[in-house]
Amino acid sequence: MGRILTNLLGAAAITVTLAALCQELEKPREERRWNGRLGIIPYDFRMPTVNRVKESFWNENDARIFTKPLFGVGWGINFFAILEKMRVIGDFYLTEEDFLMPTESLRRILEKRPAITEELTG
Repeated sequence: MGRILTNLLGAAAITVTLAALCQELEKPREERRWNGRLGIIPYDFRMPTVNRVKESFWNENDARIFTKPLFGVGWGINFFAILEKMRVIGDFYLTEEDFLMPTESLRRILEKRPAITEELTG
């Protein structure tokens, strides 16, 4: 069963790659960009550059996890977006007040306790 699925996925990948190449080759030479979409599947057959590597794998300006591919057919993975969504990295602005203020659960406990004056007079 596993081998059949692997063969089917391989055949699908080859088919989509060939269809994307044919789509570009059908265009007049001056209109060929060698990147685009085949339905919903993006493709890019241009030579990778440093800027495109960063844009595909570590793009701080894009919140999407799946980005344009660096080369070939399919999607790239924006590792910055994954780490940011997991809260491993990100903008953490903590002030002195954040450290001094009680937590939400401690605030609830403090709100329910009797006032000091009641304890002394009671």
